[in-house]
Amino acid sequence: MKIKLPISSTARYVVSTLQEAGFEAYIVGGAIRDLLLERPPKDFDIGCSATPEEVRQVFGRRNARIIGKRFRLTHVTWKGELFEVSTFRKAPVEAGHNERTLANEEELPENLIVSDNSWGTAVEDAWRRDFTVNALFYDPVREELYDHTGMGLEDIKSKTVRAIGEPALRFEEDPVRMLRALKLVGQFDFTLDSKTENALFASLELLKHASSSRLALELEKIFGSSYADRHLRAFHDYGLLEYFLPELYKAWGTPPMERALALLYERNCRLDEGRYRNSVSLAMACTALPFVEELLNVAPGEPIPAKKSGSAINQVLEKIFLPQHMMIRLTLSAERVLAQQVIFDKGQCPRELYTSRSYPNSRELKIIRTAVDGGDPEKTDREWPLPQTAKSKEDHRPGKKPRRRKNRKPKQEQSDIQQ
Repeated sequence: MKIKLPISSTARYVVSTLQEAGFEAYIVGGAIRDLLLERPPKDFDIGCSATPEEVRQVFGRRNARIIGKRFRLTHVTWKGELFEVSTFRKAPVEAGHNERTLANEEELPENLIVSDNSWGTAVEDAWRRDFTVNALFYDPVREELYDHTGMGLEDIKSKTVRAIGEPALRFEEDPVRMLRALKLVGQFDFTLDSKTENALFASLELLKHASSSRLALELEKIFGSSYADRHLRAFHDYGLLEYFLPELYKAWGTPPMERALALLYERNCRLDEGRYRNSVSLAMACTALPFVEELLNVAPGEPIPAKKSGSAINQVLEKIFLPQHMMIRLTLSAERVLAQQVIFDKGQCPRELYTSRSYPNSRELKIIRTAVDGGDPEKTDREWPLPQTAKSKEDHRPGKKPRRRKNRKPKQEQSDIQQ
């Protein structure tokens, strides 16, 4: 299919360079889906017939680094942009082989993929992907779009998440696919087709077999997006939250959880509107704050007392994201942002706060709290000026459409969804 998509010049250069070296290469995956939905992609992934070693040979060791063990790929850096370049793969002939985990000696699912490095063709690569909407390939040089499954374009039009092949097998091969399916539901208001939905409900417990590092990375991506609140709601609606973030699942429907979702929503709106840059630790702090207030017996909107606040912050951050473990630097950053709310609530601004690296994020959380609690965020913005050095780093995300602010209607509970 002939079509011109707005691909970055750097991404086009990486693809054309691989093609000129004699390899087949395309822009693949979510970027094409996002562009067809008229949304700016967060990055451009590239699929090609070159092996990781051959990709490194094309771009040189200084610009190409091979990473991964289960799924080997190459990080190519060009003109300050980072691209994930993967080799075309085919469906593994053999998967988990009933191997046992070191942690609990429990047998893994029979079809769990523990190594995905069987090279294949572009068509084979498309058919081994998770969902039809993620299996589109685009050649920016020839301006050709390829829908090898024959269903990707139609499913994007109808906003349908459809697993490629047998859904139950797809989720057993890689339980993280359930998270990705529901992220599409939360982010784009997609719906699962009936076979994919039924298989997901039947496969939820498989999430415990997914790699802890991959789950932690998915959680970081969720909090690094402007849809974290919507993702969490989708996870809850479909029963996945109980297995992914059980502490938040237990708190669902309580005042602290509702407040956490409200803080996340406000943070995400401000991010979409270009009012502040993206920050994973800020999103973590928004989620944790209401539980810190609850532990300290502080009403929402009331000042956070200094006494025992440090231990309460540590206790909450250590607990609410279990069994996932965020990167230590992110947890420490979220801890500082929460701790500095005590100083903000006192209405004082010592020089060490104003000059600290955490001040911009802490200030932003104070503004978010003010907005959610019915105050005047513009007044808070004026009262706590942002240093010029921090302001210059704000990400205004040009080209992204601001999310419309509106009161959300509660989504259906899991019991209301057809199973």
